[in-house]
Amino acid sequence: MVTLKDIAVQAGVSVMTVSRVVNGHQSKVSEDTRNRILSIIKETGYVPNYSARSLSSNSSHIIAIIIRGEGRKLTDVYNSTMLGSMISYIQEHGYFVMTHYVNDYREISKLLHVWNAEGAILLGVFDENIQEVKEDNRIPIVFTDSYSSLRQITNIGIDDYKGGCLAAEHFIQNGHTDMAFIGTETAHSGVCQNRLKGFQDTIEKYNLRLSAEHILDCNNVKDLSEKILSFSSPVTAVFCNSDNIAIDLMDRLSQKGFQIPDTYSIIGFDNFPLGYYVTPKLTTIAQDIDQKALFAVKTLFHHIADSTAPSENIILDVKLISRNSVKNRRSN
Repeated sequence: MVTLKDIAVQAGVSVMTVSRVVNGHQSKVSEDTRNRILSIIKETGYVPNYSARSLSSNSSHIIAIIIRGEGRKLTDVYNSTMLGSMISYIQEHGYFVMTHYVNDYREISKLLHVWNAEGAILLGVFDENIQEVKEDNRIPIVFTDSYSSLRQITNIGIDDYKGGCLAAEHFIQNGHTDMAFIGTETAHSGVCQNRLKGFQDTIEKYNLRLSAEHILDCNNVKDLSEKILSFSSPVTAVFCNSDNIAIDLMDRLSQKGFQIPDTYSIIGFDNFPLGYYVTPKLTTIAQDIDQKALFAVKTLFHHIADSTAPSENIILDVKLISRNSVKNRRSN
């Protein structure tokens, strides 16, 4: 079996220099030396013994990404985009990624201990169990989109409240007075609740009202289009908690013969690429998912490097992207 020492002898360099190249820490290695070492590695078929490296350095070089829910949720554009971006950034640091879906917060500690993870990022966090997750694990953990009242956690989120405000403001500026909101887990999700709160508060600022009938949880409604059509008090505008919900609603209403935005105006949330290609193009509240992933990874590595670093709550901005799914009723 080829070893680091064998590679070093052939390359005429120290074992430490070969180790730096293998581990991706190449800033102190000249380009010629690096290329020579990489060529020898390729010729000899050298494969690093990561288990031995982990034991000898007391470092697993493993970052865990835990996602709340089931594996099928990887089909969700948000989860897949976040995961793809984070894996790319983590690998650039020479670390490995282990990812798993959990439905019970107690699984988190078991996984982190089994993997000997150096740090973890949690998506779709268990806010109601965040205290236990924090106490059971002494490694750096970064939460995303958490609305836990616990101050001793590091969280990367977005201004969900502002997103709701922007959606309501846009509808009202375009002459809409009767609106509806569609969310997911509206009774439990802090993300959804804050988007709804911003939406409601802005509506009320204009002396309008969002009735309870017009607040829907898509998990509890089989066909959202049928529910909207059955409202005792009709609406002309619908704010959806995600682009996925908005695009599905547009499709269902169109199949029933209703024109978007002539009959119903719709705003989504996230600014996924598909929203640009549907007809009509979807007006949406944009968040920068790639930026959120980068902040999550950079913040985690900062806390791995400095165990005394204070907890952080980083809130990223959102903005409205105006396209064609909202009708200007003032022009009529």
